[in-house]
Amino acid sequence: MGKKRRFYNSIFIQAVLIVIGFTLVALVLSAYLFQQSMKMAAMKEVENKATILLSTMETSLHRLMISSGSDRMTELVEERATLLESKLNFTIIRVVVLDPHGRILDHTRPEKTGQTHLDNDFQKVINSKRPLIRQQIKTLELEPGKPEIQVIEVTSPIRNPHGDVEAAVKIILDVRRTFELIHEEYWRYSRRVLFGFALAATLLIIGTLFSLRRRIITPVLAVAEASVRVAAGDLDTQLVSKDRDEIGNLIQSFNQMVEGLKHRDQMRQSLEIAMEVQQNLLPKDDPNFEGLDIAGKSIYCDETGGDYYDFIEFGDNRKEKIGIVLGDVSGHGISSALLMATARAFLRQRSVLPGTISQVISDINRQLARDVVNSGSFMSMFYLIIDKTNKKLKWVRAGHDPAIFYDPDTDNISELKGVGMALGVDENCRYGENIKKDLANGQIIVLGTDGVWEARNLKGEMFGKDQIYTIIREKASLDAESILSAIIKSLTKFKENAKIEDDVTLVVIKILPEF
Repeated sequence: MGKKRRFYNSIFIQAVLIVIGFTLVALVLSAYLFQQSMKMAAMKEVENKATILLSTMETSLHRLMISSGSDRMTELVEERATLLESKLNFTIIRVVVLDPHGRILDHTRPEKTGQTHLDNDFQKVINSKRPLIRQQIKTLELEPGKPEIQVIEVTSPIRNPHGDVEAAVKIILDVRRTFELIHEEYWRYSRRVLFGFALAATLLIIGTLFSLRRRIITPVLAVAEASVRVAAGDLDTQLVSKDRDEIGNLIQSFNQMVEGLKHRDQMRQSLEIAMEVQQNLLPKDDPNFEGLDIAGKSIYCDETGGDYYDFIEFGDNRKEKIGIVLGDVSGHGISSALLMATARAFLRQRSVLPGTISQVISDINRQLARDVVNSGSFMSMFYLIIDKTNKKLKWVRAGHDPAIFYDPDTDNISELKGVGMALGVDENCRYGENIKKDLANGQIIVLGTDGVWEARNLKGEMFGKDQIYTIIREKASLDAESILSAIIKSLTKFKENAKIEDDVTLVVIKILPEF
Protein backbone atom coordinates (compact mmCIF):
# COMPACT_ATOMS: atom_id res chain seq x y z
CA MET A 1 0.00 0.00 0.00
CA GLY A 2 2.91 2.30 0.79
CA LYS A 3 4.39 1.80 -2.67
CA LYS A 4 1.02 2.53 -4.24
CA ARG A 5 0.68 5.78 -2.31
CA ARG A 6 4.20 6.91 -3.17
CA PHE A 7 3.66 6.20 -6.86
CA TYR A 8 0.29 7.98 -6.76
CA ASN A 9 1.77 11.03 -5.06
CA SER A 10 4.77 11.07 -7.36
CA ILE A 11 2.60 11.26 -10.48
CA PHE A 12 0.38 13.91 -8.95
CA ILE A 13 3.26 16.06 -7.73
CA GLN A 14 5.03 15.89 -11.06
CA ALA A 15 1.83 16.80 -12.92
CA VAL A 16 1.14 19.71 -10.56
CA LEU A 17 4.70 21.02 -10.86
CA ILE A 18 4.59 20.80 -14.65
CA VAL A 19 1.25 22.65 -14.87
CA ILE A 20 2.35 25.28 -12.35
CA GLY A 21 5.64 25.71 -14.17
CA PHE A 22 3.96 26.29 -17.53
CA THR A 23 1.46 28.62 -15.88
CA LEU A 24 4.18 30.71 -14.22
CA VAL A 25 6.14 30.94 -17.44
CA ALA A 26 3.02 32.04 -19.30
CA LEU A 27 2.18 34.54 -16.54
CA VAL A 28 5.68 36.07 -16.48
CA LEU A 29 5.79 36.27 -20.27
CA SER A 30 2.34 37.83 -20.49
CA ALA A 31 3.21 40.28 -17.67
CA TYR A 32 6.37 41.34 -19.48
CA LEU A 33 4.58 41.80 -22.79
CA PHE A 34 1.75 43.66 -21.07
CA GLN A 35 4.21 45.94 -19.27
CA GLN A 36 5.91 46.77 -22.55
CA SER A 37 2.57 47.45 -24.22
CA MET A 38 1.48 49.64 -21.28
CA LYS A 39 4.74 51.58 -21.54
CA MET A 40 4.11 52.16 -25.22
CA ALA A 41 0.53 53.16 -24.42
CA ALA A 42 1.80 55.62 -21.80
CA MET A 43 4.18 57.20 -24.27
CA LYS A 44 1.45 57.41 -26.85
CA GLU A 45 -0.84 59.13 -24.38
CA VAL A 46 1.88 61.62 -23.47
CA GLU A 47 2.42 62.36 -27.18
CA ASN A 48 -1.28 62.87 -27.73
CA LYS A 49 -1.65 65.20 -24.74
CA ALA A 50 1.42 67.18 -25.75
CA THR A 51 0.01 67.53 -29.27
CA ILE A 52 -3.30 68.74 -27.81
CA LEU A 53 -1.49 71.30 -25.65
CA LEU A 54 0.53 72.71 -28.52
CA SER A 55 -2.38 72.76 -30.95
CA THR A 56 -4.47 74.80 -28.47
CA MET A 57 -1.64 77.30 -28.16
CA GLU A 58 -0.53 77.64 -31.73
CA THR A 59 -3.15 80.22 -32.84
CA SER A 60 -2.81 82.28 -29.66
CA LEU A 61 0.96 82.31 -29.92
CA HIS A 62 0.79 83.47 -33.52
CA ARG A 63 -1.53 86.35 -32.63
CA LEU A 64 0.57 87.26 -29.66
CA MET A 65 3.67 87.55 -31.80
CA ILE A 66 1.86 89.89 -34.23
CA SER A 67 0.32 92.11 -31.60
CA SER A 68 2.68 92.09 -28.66
CA GLY A 69 5.91 90.53 -29.88
CA SER A 70 7.54 87.37 -28.71
CA ASP A 71 8.48 88.46 -25.19
CA ARG A 72 5.22 87.23 -23.68
CA MET A 73 5.11 83.96 -25.57
CA THR A 74 6.55 81.90 -22.73
CA GLU A 75 4.15 83.52 -20.30
CA LEU A 76 1.23 82.64 -22.52
CA VAL A 77 2.40 79.02 -22.79
CA GLU A 78 2.62 78.89 -19.02
CA GLU A 79 -0.83 80.36 -18.54
CA ARG A 80 -2.46 77.97 -20.99
CA ALA A 81 -0.56 75.02 -19.53
CA THR A 82 -1.72 75.90 -16.03
CA LEU A 83 -5.33 75.65 -17.24
CA LEU A 84 -4.69 72.25 -18.91
CA GLU A 85 -2.33 70.65 -16.39
CA SER A 86 -5.05 69.08 -14.23
CA LYS A 87 -6.73 67.60 -17.27
CA LEU A 88 -3.61 66.49 -19.12
CA ASN A 89 -1.87 65.02 -15.98
CA PHE A 90 1.53 66.58 -16.52
CA THR A 91 3.40 69.70 -15.47
CA ILE A 92 5.45 72.09 -17.59
CA ILE A 93 8.95 72.34 -16.13
CA ARG A 94 10.53 74.66 -18.69
CA VAL A 95 9.53 76.63 -21.80
CA VAL A 96 12.09 77.68 -24.40
CA VAL A 97 11.02 79.84 -27.36
CA LEU A 98 12.92 80.63 -30.55
CA ASP A 99 11.28 83.86 -31.83
CA PRO A 100 11.25 85.13 -35.46
CA HIS A 101 14.34 87.22 -34.74
CA GLY A 102 16.39 84.19 -33.73
CA ARG A 103 16.38 85.08 -30.05
CA ILE A 104 16.07 82.35 -27.42
CA LEU A 105 13.56 83.16 -24.69
CA ASP A 106 13.73 80.95 -21.60
CA HIS A 107 10.90 81.63 -19.21
CA THR A 108 10.94 79.39 -16.19
CA ARG A 109 8.77 79.48 -13.13
CA PRO A 110 10.44 81.46 -10.38
CA GLU A 111 11.28 78.34 -8.36
CA LYS A 112 12.73 76.65 -11.50
CA THR A 113 15.49 78.97 -12.48
CA GLY A 114 18.27 77.99 -14.83
CA GLN A 115 19.76 78.57 -18.26
CA THR A 116 18.89 76.57 -21.42
CA HIS A 117 21.25 76.16 -24.37
CA LEU A 118 20.06 75.89 -27.94
CA ASP A 119 20.07 72.39 -29.40
CA ASN A 120 19.29 70.85 -32.80
CA ASP A 121 15.60 70.26 -32.09
CA PHE A 122 14.67 73.82 -33.15
CA GLN A 123 16.44 73.46 -36.47
CA LYS A 124 14.78 70.07 -37.14
CA VAL A 125 11.32 71.52 -36.39
CA ILE A 126 11.91 74.59 -38.60
CA ASN A 127 13.12 72.44 -41.48
CA SER A 128 10.37 69.81 -41.20
CA LYS A 129 7.57 72.22 -40.11
CA ARG A 130 6.27 69.37 -37.90
CA PRO A 131 6.29 68.89 -34.12
CA LEU A 132 9.09 66.85 -32.63
CA ILE A 133 8.35 64.70 -29.57
CA ARG A 134 11.31 62.92 -27.96
CA GLN A 135 10.06 59.48 -27.03
CA GLN A 136 13.10 58.80 -24.89
CA ILE A 137 12.27 59.45 -21.26
CA LYS A 138 14.91 61.52 -19.49
CA THR A 139 15.56 62.14 -15.82
CA LEU A 140 16.05 65.67 -14.56
CA GLU A 141 17.31 66.88 -11.21
CA LEU A 142 15.54 70.19 -10.60
CA GLU A 143 17.30 70.96 -7.34
CA PRO A 144 20.53 69.57 -5.88
CA GLY A 145 19.87 66.71 -3.47
CA LYS A 146 16.28 66.25 -4.62
CA PRO A 147 15.10 63.13 -6.47
CA GLU A 148 15.25 63.16 -10.22
CA ILE A 149 11.99 63.32 -12.14
CA GLN A 150 10.90 61.78 -15.43
CA VAL A 151 10.50 64.27 -18.27
CA ILE A 152 10.09 64.35 -22.03
CA GLU A 153 10.83 67.15 -24.48
CA VAL A 154 8.26 68.45 -27.01
CA THR A 155 9.22 70.97 -29.72
CA SER A 156 6.58 72.49 -32.03
CA PRO A 157 6.64 75.08 -34.86
CA ILE A 158 4.53 78.30 -34.81
CA ARG A 159 3.24 78.89 -38.34
CA ASN A 160 1.49 81.90 -39.91
CA PRO A 161 -1.64 81.57 -42.04
CA HIS A 162 0.57 80.99 -45.06
CA GLY A 163 2.15 77.95 -43.43
CA ASP A 164 5.54 79.52 -42.88
CA VAL A 165 7.30 78.83 -39.59
CA GLU A 166 7.70 82.08 -37.65
CA ALA A 167 8.91 80.64 -34.34
CA ALA A 168 9.42 77.42 -32.41
CA VAL A 169 8.63 76.49 -28.84
CA LYS A 170 10.13 73.69 -26.71
CA ILE A 171 8.34 72.48 -23.65
CA ILE A 172 9.89 70.13 -21.04
CA LEU A 173 7.08 68.16 -19.43
CA ASP A 174 7.03 66.32 -16.06
CA VAL A 175 5.26 63.04 -16.89
CA ARG A 176 5.40 61.39 -13.47
CA ARG A 177 1.68 61.73 -12.84
CA THR A 178 0.84 60.30 -16.25
CA PHE A 179 3.03 57.29 -15.64
CA GLU A 180 1.67 56.86 -12.12
CA LEU A 181 -1.85 56.69 -13.50
CA ILE A 182 -0.73 54.23 -16.15
CA HIS A 183 1.03 52.08 -13.55
CA GLU A 184 -2.00 52.11 -11.31
CA GLU A 185 -4.10 50.93 -14.20
CA TYR A 186 -1.48 48.33 -15.03
CA TRP A 187 -1.50 46.89 -11.52
CA ARG A 188 -5.30 46.83 -11.42
CA TYR A 189 -5.28 44.98 -14.68
CA SER A 190 -2.40 42.76 -13.52
CA ARG A 191 -4.37 41.66 -10.46
CA ARG A 192 -7.27 40.71 -12.68
CA VAL A 193 -4.91 38.87 -15.03
CA LEU A 194 -3.22 37.11 -12.10
CA PHE A 195 -6.56 36.06 -10.69
CA GLY A 196 -7.62 34.81 -14.10
CA PHE A 197 -4.40 32.89 -14.53
CA ALA A 198 -4.69 31.40 -11.04
CA LEU A 199 -8.24 30.33 -11.74
CA ALA A 200 -7.31 28.90 -15.12
CA ALA A 201 -4.28 27.13 -13.62
CA THR A 202 -6.40 25.65 -10.84
CA LEU A 203 -8.95 24.36 -13.32
CA LEU A 204 -6.15 23.08 -15.56
CA ILE A 205 -4.49 21.29 -12.65
CA ILE A 206 -7.74 19.71 -11.54
CA GLY A 207 -8.56 18.64 -15.08
CA THR A 208 -5.05 17.33 -15.68
CA LEU A 209 -4.99 15.36 -12.45
CA PHE A 210 -8.42 13.93 -13.12
CA SER A 211 -7.35 12.89 -16.60
CA LEU A 212 -4.06 11.49 -15.27
CA ARG A 213 -5.86 9.51 -12.61
CA ARG A 214 -8.38 8.06 -15.01
CA ARG A 215 -6.12 7.47 -18.03
CA ILE A 216 -2.70 6.76 -16.49
CA ILE A 217 -2.49 6.43 -12.71
CA THR A 218 -5.35 3.97 -12.19
CA PRO A 219 -4.26 1.62 -15.03
CA VAL A 220 -0.60 1.79 -14.02
CA LEU A 221 -1.45 1.07 -10.39
CA ALA A 222 -3.52 -1.87 -11.60
CA VAL A 223 -0.45 -3.13 -13.48
CA ALA A 224 1.68 -2.63 -10.35
CA GLU A 225 -0.78 -4.57 -8.17
CA ALA A 226 -1.03 -7.31 -10.78
CA SER A 227 2.77 -7.49 -10.91
CA VAL A 228 2.82 -8.12 -7.15
CA ARG A 229 0.36 -10.98 -7.59
CA VAL A 230 2.42 -12.41 -10.43
CA ALA A 231 5.58 -12.14 -8.32
CA ALA A 232 3.74 -14.08 -5.60
CA GLY A 233 3.10 -16.89 -8.09
CA ASP A 234 -0.38 -16.08 -9.43
CA LEU A 235 0.26 -16.60 -13.13
CA ASP A 236 -3.47 -16.56 -13.97
CA THR A 237 -3.55 -12.78 -13.51
CA GLN A 238 -4.93 -10.91 -16.52
CA LEU A 239 -5.82 -7.24 -17.01
CA VAL A 240 -8.52 -5.79 -19.26
CA SER A 241 -8.15 -2.53 -21.20
CA LYS A 242 -10.47 -1.03 -23.80
CA ASP A 243 -8.04 1.73 -24.75
CA ARG A 244 -5.72 1.51 -27.71
CA ASP A 245 -3.19 4.05 -26.53
CA GLU A 246 0.18 3.52 -24.84
CA ILE A 247 -1.47 2.42 -21.58
CA GLY A 248 -3.51 -0.13 -23.49
CA ASN A 249 -0.33 -1.38 -25.14
CA LEU A 250 1.31 -1.58 -21.71
CA ILE A 251 -1.52 -3.73 -20.36
CA GLN A 252 -1.45 -5.92 -23.45
CA SER A 253 2.31 -6.35 -23.06
CA PHE A 254 1.80 -7.20 -19.40
CA ASN A 255 -0.71 -9.92 -20.31
CA GLN A 256 1.70 -11.30 -22.90
CA MET A 257 4.48 -11.25 -20.33
CA VAL A 258 2.34 -13.21 -17.86
CA GLU A 259 1.55 -15.78 -20.54
CA GLY A 260 5.24 -16.06 -21.32
CA LEU A 261 6.01 -16.47 -17.63
CA LYS A 262 3.39 -19.19 -17.39
CA HIS A 263 4.98 -21.07 -20.28
CA ARG A 264 8.44 -20.57 -18.78
CA ASP A 265 7.21 -21.76 -15.42
CA GLN A 266 5.82 -24.88 -17.03
CA MET A 267 9.15 -25.35 -18.81
CA ARG A 268 11.00 -24.80 -15.53
CA GLN A 269 8.87 -27.41 -13.83
CA SER A 270 9.54 -29.77 -16.71
CA LEU A 271 13.28 -29.06 -16.42
CA GLU A 272 13.13 -29.71 -12.69
CA ILE A 273 11.47 -33.05 -13.35
CA ALA A 274 14.02 -33.82 -16.07
CA MET A 275 16.84 -32.86 -13.71
CA GLU A 276 15.41 -35.09 -11.01
CA VAL A 277 15.07 -37.98 -13.47
CA GLN A 278 18.61 -37.48 -14.77
CA GLN A 279 20.06 -37.21 -11.27
CA ASN A 280 18.39 -40.53 -10.51
CA LEU A 281 20.19 -42.02 -13.51
CA LEU A 282 23.55 -41.16 -11.98
CA PRO A 283 24.94 -43.32 -9.16
CA LYS A 284 23.37 -42.42 -5.84
CA ASP A 285 26.38 -43.68 -3.89
CA ASP A 286 29.94 -44.58 -4.65
CA PRO A 287 30.43 -48.35 -5.06
CA ASN A 288 31.76 -50.45 -2.19
CA PHE A 289 34.20 -52.70 -4.00
CA GLU A 290 36.80 -54.57 -1.95
CA GLY A 291 40.30 -53.41 -2.75
CA LEU A 292 39.20 -50.20 -4.49
CA ASP A 293 38.36 -46.73 -3.20
CA ILE A 294 36.11 -45.04 -5.77
CA ALA A 295 34.50 -41.55 -5.80
CA GLY A 296 32.52 -39.85 -8.59
CA LYS A 297 30.70 -36.54 -9.09
CA SER A 298 28.93 -34.55 -11.84
CA ILE A 299 28.28 -30.78 -11.82
CA TYR A 300 25.94 -29.56 -14.56
CA CYS A 301 26.05 -26.02 -15.94
CA ASP A 302 22.31 -26.19 -16.70
CA GLU A 303 19.41 -27.97 -15.04
CA THR A 304 20.24 -30.96 -17.21
CA GLY A 305 23.44 -31.97 -18.93
CA GLY A 306 25.19 -34.43 -21.17
CA ASP A 307 27.90 -35.72 -18.83
CA TYR A 308 27.49 -39.27 -17.58
CA TYR A 309 29.30 -41.63 -15.27
CA ASP A 310 28.30 -45.03 -13.96
CA PHE A 311 29.53 -48.12 -12.15
CA ILE A 312 28.66 -51.55 -13.54
CA GLU A 313 28.97 -54.77 -11.56
CA PHE A 314 29.35 -58.11 -13.29
CA GLY A 315 28.38 -61.71 -12.50
CA ASP A 316 26.82 -63.20 -9.40
CA ASN A 317 29.80 -62.64 -7.13
CA ARG A 318 30.33 -58.96 -8.08
CA LYS A 319 33.58 -58.85 -6.13
CA GLU A 320 36.11 -59.70 -8.80
CA LYS A 321 35.38 -57.23 -11.60
CA ILE A 322 33.79 -53.78 -11.87
CA GLY A 323 33.10 -51.55 -14.85
CA ILE A 324 33.54 -47.79 -14.69
CA VAL A 325 32.17 -45.69 -17.53
CA LEU A 326 32.37 -41.97 -18.16
CA GLY A 327 30.80 -40.17 -21.13
CA ASP A 328 30.31 -36.69 -22.52
CA VAL A 329 27.52 -35.83 -24.98
CA SER A 330 28.13 -32.94 -27.38
CA GLY A 331 26.49 -29.77 -26.07
CA HIS A 332 24.39 -29.65 -22.92
CA GLY A 333 20.77 -29.24 -21.96
CA ILE A 334 17.67 -31.32 -22.71
CA SER A 335 18.85 -32.86 -25.99
CA SER A 336 22.15 -33.90 -24.42
CA ALA A 337 20.35 -35.33 -21.38
CA LEU A 338 18.12 -37.45 -23.63
CA LEU A 339 21.09 -38.82 -25.54
CA MET A 340 22.89 -39.50 -22.27
CA ALA A 341 19.88 -41.44 -20.93
CA THR A 342 19.68 -43.42 -24.16
CA ALA A 343 23.38 -44.33 -24.05
CA ARG A 344 23.06 -45.36 -20.40
CA ALA A 345 20.18 -47.68 -21.22
CA PHE A 346 22.07 -49.22 -24.13
CA LEU A 347 25.20 -49.69 -22.02
CA ARG A 348 23.47 -51.28 -19.05
CA GLN A 349 21.47 -53.59 -21.27
CA ARG A 350 24.43 -54.63 -23.42
CA SER A 351 26.90 -55.06 -20.55
CA VAL A 352 25.00 -58.01 -19.04
CA LEU A 353 25.24 -59.89 -22.32
CA PRO A 354 28.27 -61.95 -23.40
CA GLY A 355 31.09 -60.26 -25.27
CA THR A 356 34.26 -58.26 -24.83
CA ILE A 357 34.16 -54.59 -23.89
CA SER A 358 35.16 -53.67 -27.43
CA GLN A 359 32.11 -55.59 -28.71
CA VAL A 360 29.94 -53.88 -26.12
CA ILE A 361 31.03 -50.39 -27.21
CA SER A 362 30.74 -51.31 -30.91
CA ASP A 363 27.14 -52.48 -30.42
CA ILE A 364 26.25 -49.32 -28.46
CA ASN A 365 27.80 -47.17 -31.17
CA ARG A 366 25.75 -48.87 -33.86
CA GLN A 367 22.50 -48.22 -31.98
CA LEU A 368 23.34 -44.59 -31.17
CA ALA A 369 24.47 -43.81 -34.71
CA ARG A 370 21.09 -44.94 -36.01
CA ASP A 371 19.28 -42.80 -33.45
CA VAL A 372 21.24 -39.58 -34.00
CA VAL A 373 21.75 -39.87 -37.76
CA ASN A 374 21.83 -36.43 -39.46
CA SER A 375 21.39 -34.68 -36.09
CA GLY A 376 25.06 -33.83 -35.60
CA SER A 377 25.01 -35.18 -32.04
CA PHE A 378 27.63 -37.61 -30.72
CA MET A 379 28.99 -38.88 -27.44
CA SER A 380 32.51 -39.58 -26.26
CA MET A 381 32.99 -42.40 -23.77
CA PHE A 382 35.71 -44.04 -21.73
CA TYR A 383 34.78 -47.55 -20.60
CA LEU A 384 37.10 -49.09 -18.02
CA ILE A 385 36.96 -52.56 -16.41
CA ILE A 386 39.10 -53.36 -13.36
CA ASP A 387 39.79 -57.06 -12.97
CA LYS A 388 40.77 -57.80 -9.37
CA THR A 389 41.52 -61.49 -10.02
CA ASN A 390 44.08 -60.79 -12.72
CA LYS A 391 45.11 -57.36 -11.34
CA LYS A 392 44.73 -55.66 -14.66
CA LEU A 393 42.80 -52.92 -16.48
CA LYS A 394 40.91 -53.23 -19.72
CA TRP A 395 39.48 -50.16 -21.43
CA VAL A 396 37.98 -48.81 -24.63
CA ARG A 397 38.46 -45.18 -25.54
CA ALA A 398 35.65 -43.93 -27.81
CA GLY A 399 36.78 -40.41 -28.69
CA HIS A 400 37.14 -39.43 -25.03
CA ASP A 401 40.16 -37.87 -23.29
CA PRO A 402 42.57 -40.49 -21.95
CA ALA A 403 42.31 -41.42 -18.29
CA ILE A 404 45.11 -40.31 -15.96
CA PHE A 405 47.17 -43.05 -14.28
CA TYR A 406 49.49 -42.30 -11.35
CA ASP A 407 52.01 -44.72 -9.85
CA PRO A 408 53.29 -43.45 -6.46
CA ASP A 409 56.24 -45.86 -6.45
CA THR A 410 57.79 -44.21 -9.49
CA ASP A 411 55.97 -40.87 -9.10
CA ASN A 412 55.08 -41.27 -12.75
CA ILE A 413 51.91 -39.95 -14.38
CA SER A 414 50.81 -41.48 -17.66
CA GLU A 415 47.66 -41.60 -19.77
CA LEU A 416 45.49 -44.57 -20.67
CA LYS A 417 45.32 -43.89 -24.37
CA GLY A 418 43.74 -45.79 -27.22
CA VAL A 419 42.29 -45.36 -30.67
CA GLY A 420 38.56 -44.93 -31.13
CA MET A 421 35.93 -42.63 -32.65
CA ALA A 422 33.17 -40.93 -30.68
CA LEU A 423 29.89 -42.84 -30.46
CA GLY A 424 27.16 -42.00 -32.98
CA VAL A 425 29.44 -40.81 -35.78
CA ASP A 426 29.92 -44.00 -37.79
CA GLU A 427 27.81 -47.06 -37.05
CA ASN A 428 30.35 -49.36 -38.73
CA CYS A 429 33.20 -48.28 -36.46
CA ARG A 430 34.92 -51.10 -34.55
CA TYR A 431 36.68 -50.33 -31.27
CA GLY A 432 39.89 -51.84 -29.94
CA GLU A 433 40.51 -53.09 -26.42
CA ASN A 434 43.45 -51.83 -24.36
CA ILE A 435 45.08 -53.63 -21.40
CA LYS A 436 47.33 -52.62 -18.47
CA LYS A 437 48.62 -55.27 -16.05
CA ASP A 438 50.35 -55.47 -12.69
CA LEU A 439 48.11 -53.11 -10.73
CA ALA A 440 49.52 -52.30 -7.29
CA ASN A 441 48.65 -50.61 -4.03
CA GLY A 442 48.38 -46.81 -4.07
CA GLN A 443 47.99 -46.40 -7.80
CA ILE A 444 45.40 -43.77 -8.79
CA ILE A 445 43.21 -43.56 -11.87
CA VAL A 446 41.34 -40.30 -12.69
CA LEU A 447 38.66 -40.07 -15.36
CA GLY A 448 37.17 -36.71 -16.28
CA THR A 449 35.38 -34.71 -18.93
CA ASP A 450 36.84 -31.73 -20.75
CA GLY A 451 34.69 -29.41 -18.61
CA VAL A 452 37.41 -29.81 -15.98
CA TRP A 453 40.71 -29.02 -17.74
CA GLU A 454 39.19 -26.77 -20.41
CA ALA A 455 37.47 -24.52 -17.83
CA ARG A 456 38.51 -20.86 -18.10
CA ASN A 457 38.67 -18.04 -15.57
CA LEU A 458 37.75 -14.37 -16.04
CA LYS A 459 41.13 -13.73 -17.70
CA GLY A 460 40.46 -16.41 -20.30
CA GLU A 461 43.14 -18.72 -18.89
CA MET A 462 42.55 -22.49 -19.09
CA PHE A 463 42.68 -24.71 -15.98
CA GLY A 464 44.62 -27.41 -17.80
CA LYS A 465 45.80 -30.87 -16.70
CA ASP A 466 49.04 -29.83 -15.02
CA GLN A 467 47.18 -28.60 -11.96
CA ILE A 468 45.36 -31.94 -11.78
CA TYR A 469 48.70 -33.77 -11.91
CA THR A 470 50.00 -31.60 -9.07
CA ILE A 471 46.94 -32.24 -6.91
CA ILE A 472 47.13 -36.01 -7.51
CA ARG A 473 50.78 -36.07 -6.41
CA GLU A 474 50.16 -33.88 -3.36
CA LYS A 475 47.03 -35.74 -2.25
CA ALA A 476 48.09 -39.28 -3.22
CA SER A 477 48.07 -40.42 0.40
CA LEU A 478 44.42 -39.37 0.88
CA ASP A 479 41.31 -41.30 -0.06
CA ALA A 480 39.55 -40.98 -3.43
CA GLU A 481 36.85 -38.63 -2.11
CA SER A 482 39.47 -36.21 -0.74
CA ILE A 483 41.40 -36.21 -4.00
CA LEU A 484 38.20 -35.52 -5.98
CA SER A 485 37.20 -32.71 -3.57
CA ALA A 486 40.65 -31.15 -3.83
CA ILE A 487 40.41 -31.03 -7.64
CA ILE A 488 36.88 -29.51 -7.53
CA LYS A 489 37.96 -26.95 -4.90
CA SER A 490 41.00 -25.92 -6.94
CA LEU A 491 38.84 -25.62 -10.06
CA THR A 492 36.29 -23.44 -8.23
CA LYS A 493 39.02 -21.15 -6.88
CA PHE A 494 40.60 -20.88 -10.33
CA LYS A 495 37.34 -19.88 -12.03
CA GLU A 496 36.56 -17.25 -9.36
CA ASN A 497 33.17 -15.84 -10.45
CA ALA A 498 33.34 -17.00 -14.06
CA LYS A 499 30.24 -18.77 -15.32
CA ILE A 500 30.38 -22.55 -15.75
CA GLU A 501 30.19 -23.09 -19.48
CA ASP A 502 30.39 -26.90 -19.59
CA ASP A 503 29.45 -29.84 -17.40
CA VAL A 504 32.11 -31.09 -15.00
CA THR A 505 32.41 -34.82 -14.20
CA LEU A 506 35.19 -36.63 -12.31
CA VAL A 507 35.77 -40.19 -11.16
CA VAL A 508 38.76 -41.01 -8.93
CA ILE A 509 39.84 -44.62 -8.31
CA LYS A 510 42.52 -45.58 -5.79
CA ILE A 511 43.87 -49.13 -5.45
CA LEU A 512 44.01 -50.29 -1.83
CA PRO A 513 46.41 -52.77 -0.23
CA GLU A 514 43.81 -55.57 -0.15
CA PHE A 515 43.34 -55.41 -3.93
